[in-house]
Order: sequence, then C-alpha cells, then structure tokens
Amino acid sequence: MNIHYGIVCNILSILLVLVPFSPLHAQETDLDLIQGYRSRDILVGLPDTSGPFTVISRNADPQNFSATVEYGGVDARAIVSVNGVRASNVAGMYPVKDGPDDPVVRSLLDQAFQYHSSQPNQVAQRTNISYGNRAMACVSSDDPQKKDDFLVCATGVLGRYMLIQPVMNYRLSSKEVVDRQLADFASAMASAISELALPPASN
Repeated sequence: MNIHYGIVCNILSILLVLVPFSPLHAQETDLDLIQGYRSRDILVGLPDTSGPFTVISRNADPQNFSATVEYGGVDARAIVSVNGVRASNVAGMYPVKDGPDDPVVRSLLDQAFQYHSSQPNQVAQRTNISYGNRAMACVSSDDPQKKDDFLVCATGVLGRYMLIQPVMNYRLSSKEVVDRQLADFASAMASAISELALPPASN
C-alpha cells in the first residue's frame, strides 16, 4: 500500500549552515565533527530495524552536517533526519541545546502542528515520548478516513537537531496498537543516538 505522508518534509533545510571561518581554516578543520561525532557516525548509530520498520536507505551529507535514514514496512514509512549547525552567529540556533527546550526544536514542532492541523480530517495533538531518562516533544495526528496515523518528534542531541517522522496505516490493526508502535519507534531512534554519547560499559 502506498501511504501518503506529507509530514514535515525537509523542515531541517531551513537550518542554514553558515560557517564563519576563512576558506583556509575550513580546509584545515573537520567542520562535520560536532561534539566528537561526524554525520556518518550518526548514520551507522541508527538501527537497521525497529518494530515493523526496516531501513530502506541511509544517506550522510558531511558538507551539510546531516544524516538521513528512510525506513519502510507493511503499511509503514518513516524518515529520521539529524542535522548539525556550525554557525555561532545565528541567534537561537547555535549551540544546539540537548532535549526539547531548544528554540529551533520548538519551531519544528510548531510547524508540524500547524501542518497537520491544516490537513483535511486530521486533528493534531501535542504529546511527549520518553527515551532513556529523558522526554522529547512530539505532534501526533491521524486521518480516520484513510486510517493513517502520523507522529513527528524533535529533540536536540549531540549538538544536532533530530527529527523523527513515522507514519503507519491501521486498516489491518487498531489505532491503539499503531500509536504504540509509532511511539516505540521514535523512542528507539532517539535512544540509539543519545546512547552514542554514553561511556563504554566497564567489565
């Protein structure tokens, strides 16, 4: 089934990457290295599978400090985007605050809420989903006619903005079950990236 998901596509493209360095300095500095991690490290840190979702594609763009993973499954699709910002002269955007309190994170969720609220038959709601000992802010919505269930979550992690956008159809299941699967997927994605920063377990 071809699920239509007009979830907030390319929202993170608004995060203009302005690097206040000279060209020579830029050549000598690994600008993609943010808090000890590169985009490719983020890319491989996301799991191959989570619940009904399986990786379709992975893409790292070090020049834009970004990593994107697309997932698919039976009546399920998802995009996980992680974007860094290296501009110290953009007010409110750098440095990125971990967790839900960064102003850009709030802006992303406001846009998601407005988008889903404007769609026919959809009612958007704000919610929180826990991962580890933290919580991230999300927007949920569903189309009861098409039985499409949407979730958009955003958080700051490892000096980057993480946007998680899964959607599932519940025609062969129930909305309650799919709600839980979407929440579990979002939690698993955020946990996978946040755990990269944890020190290795001692033997």
